[in-house]
Amino acid sequence: MENKKKSSLFSVMSQYRELPLVLIFVLLIIVVSVIVPGFVKNSYINILKGASIDLVMACGMLCVLLIGSIDISVAGLLAFTGSLTGMLMRDGYISSIPMMFVVAILVGAVFGAVSGVLMGWGRVLPIIATLGMNYIARALIPMEWLLGLNKINPTDLTPEFRGFILKNFIGLPILVWIAVCVTLLTWLFLRYTRTGRNIYAVGSNGVAAQVRGVHINRIKLIAHTICGATAGLAGVMWTGFYNAIEKGSATGEEMFVIAACVLGGVAVTGGYGKVSGVVIGALMIATINSAIPQVFISNTMISELIKGILILLAILLNAMLQRMAAKQDLLGRNI
Repeated sequence: MENKKKSSLFSVMSQYRELPLVLIFVLLIIVVSVIVPGFVKNSYINILKGASIDLVMACGMLCVLLIGSIDISVAGLLAFTGSLTGMLMRDGYISSIPMMFVVAILVGAVFGAVSGVLMGWGRVLPIIATLGMNYIARALIPMEWLLGLNKINPTDLTPEFRGFILKNFIGLPILVWIAVCVTLLTWLFLRYTRTGRNIYAVGSNGVAAQVRGVHINRIKLIAHTICGATAGLAGVMWTGFYNAIEKGSATGEEMFVIAACVLGGVAVTGGYGKVSGVVIGALMIATINSAIPQVFISNTMISELIKGILILLAILLNAMLQRMAAKQDLLGRNI
């Protein structure tokens, strides 16, 4: 009877890897709330705003990690698309806010598609291809002969755009609603479309997926195009949130995005990951960022140390749960 209970617990844990993260997240909120009374009430809007940009990029990164790939160019794409669209608004080429988003998403998608082609048809390793695209994206920003800018200032943006991102709608900033919409669309895409299911299939077993008729290179192209598009969207969100952007903006942000996915239980080897876990991971990182200064720990090294420990624990937990799932599968087949 006891073995059955253990087996049942392992099977639940392996099926819902986000549960331990939820417990850790709740514990973190409780601890911080005890130390800083009223923390949730006073900081929840800042936490949501802080998580929004990373969450948008994490939704694209989820698609890439699910196929067993990675994209470290997202922060560079964010800075490039934010600067490019800001320049177009400054020079009067773009005046409408929707067009800002359209241009940024399309430019980001093109960069992501190039990465996908390099990996799929060029057989270039993901980290090499996306590292190169990251350097290219950041190198384009200060080239005055091409873009005519080094930095976008608040005065370069229209008053309508400056107030749009942080404008409240039903009690929440537009910034947060954009993240909610992207998260919902990602969930629907991965759960209810054939391409979404194929993304999981490629990450789980690429050879088996190919035998079933799945075009591996096409799936890589789609996943990286989505990742680039979300990074482009995040560029406009960043520009609107900070009312400025420059070459060095969002440096290292790709690590927070990957961390949100890993903390959310996404398998870095591909094949497993849920949007709900990514949401929790992004919220957890935003909570840590908001909580640390309020508990009188102003040292950035302490903040990075805590994040690093959490990420390592999440990776270890993922590895353990994967081994449990494999063991249960073998036991189920009497092997």
